Amino acid sequence: MDEQQTAKILLHSSNSGVVQMPGRKFPEIAIQGDSLSNLFDQVRYCLQQAKQHQDEEAYYEILMLAEMLQGQLLNYESALIELGMERPYSPSIQERLIQDDFSSS
Repeated sequence: MDEQQTAKILLHSSNSGVVQMPGRKFPEIAIQGDSLSNLFDQVRYCLQQAKQHQDEEAYYEILMLAEMLQGQLLNYESALIELGMERPYSPSIQERLIQDDFSSS
């Protein structure tokens, strides 16, 4: 985070917002870290259910989503560490990492 850039807030709600990042054509959705963590946990639960029901197609679709959310949480936690801020949730994503384990069922 070497450069200070300003995002334009287009819409703000209680747990998310729509922001326009500098240099981007389309706006992004900003979501609270604890909301993102909760979403990850819900997707992780769906992943476990797909594995338990031996639904390979659903498992791999859900795994792709879980990996994207996991990556965002890893970035979020790195930013918090760099800024000296606490996480608004527990445990850390490092303690909840997912991986492809469908074949071990």
